[in-house]
Amino acid sequence: MSEKFKCVLSMRVAKALVSKNYQLVDIEPSKRYPGKLVFVFRNTPELESELAKFKREA
Repeated sequence: MSEKFKCVLSMRVAKALVSKNYQLVDIEPSKRYPGKLVFVFRNTPELESELAKFKREA
């Protein structure tokens, strides 16, 4: 795992991660999507696993 941080665009996913005690590091404006926010989390194997669950639900 080379990335230290993981960016999440979805507020729904970010809220779910915070409710499961994943550490929100920062919230910043998206450089790729003007007018959107990016929720920045510390990247861990556990976070990757949790994000994979959201991808399967979509």
